[in-house]
Amino acid sequence: MKRLIKILTFLLLLPFTSAILAQEEVTINSNNINLSGTLLNPKNTKTVVLLISGSGNTDRNGNSLVGTTLLENNSLKMVAEALFEKNIASLRYDKRGIGKSNTTSIKEETLTFDMFVNDAIAWVHFLSERYSKIIIAGHSQGGLVAILAAQKTNVTKIITLAGLGDSAYNTLKTQLQNQPKFVTDTALPILDKIKAGQKVDSIPPYLMSVFRPQIQNYLQSFLSYDPKSEIEKLSIPALIVQGTTDIQISVENAKTLAEGNEKAELLIIEGMNHVLKDAESDRTKNLKTYSNPDLPLHPSLMPPIIAFIEKAS
Repeated sequence: MKRLIKILTFLLLLPFTSAILAQEEVTINSNNINLSGTLLNPKNTKTVVLLISGSGNTDRNGNSLVGTTLLENNSLKMVAEALFEKNIASLRYDKRGIGKSNTTSIKEETLTFDMFVNDAIAWVHFLSERYSKIIIAGHSQGGLVAILAAQKTNVTKIITLAGLGDSAYNTLKTQLQNQPKFVTDTALPILDKIKAGQKVDSIPPYLMSVFRPQIQNYLQSFLSYDPKSEIEKLSIPALIVQGTTDIQISVENAKTLAEGNEKAELLIIEGMNHVLKDAESDRTKNLKTYSNPDLPLHPSLMPPIIAFIEKAS
């Protein structure tokens, strides 16, 4: 019996061995910063998806550091693994200042949104040496990064996952209007000043995470973009994916983005939230999925994404 158990254990481990061997830690230099990523590469494939994470302290796997708490959901890691199972390579990376791409030479006050776009472009150039078909897939704010990077590179397609459709200014303004009145009344004038290029030094403690002086250069560059206007500039196929229980980005937002590109396909997934998991619309229950790495991706997410990637352009 002991011999049989050992054999079964070995057989069960076999599928994972190939995935481990196909995983490669890669590093590039972008604007004098070393960026680190994970390349998941099946054998004999010429198709790769560059996965770009969302805003804030979000790492290559889709996990966000909020204060000292890591909200671990592994959404982008799961996307990469699902692609691997269908013989599609993927590269997911830590943004500059995050995870293994964090160095003491990166100062928060010097960051701009365009730096993240340029980093994505650098990764596309890296991948172009190995693959003939490159798709950029950006999650949340990474969707806008994907659109802007696609404008300056020779990629095949783009995918936005719960990406911004309205301007960053309007999106942030809407989010702030949903806060208590005293927060809204204080925040909106600050937002308008930053959009106008003014520096605001006096920020109340409850708004520091949004408007602290160190990130205002970043905000100014970010607020200047309108995703719908930017996706209009693309002539490549685009897939816009949005869930109905996303408490951060609305379905109407996704429809707005889709209107900007006649080649765009709009995929609305019933019951999928912002971290691409099956979730209720109840805010408390929804947020619990943000820190549940064992909860799988929404079952309706990957099949249409795979079909979009494999479809001839």
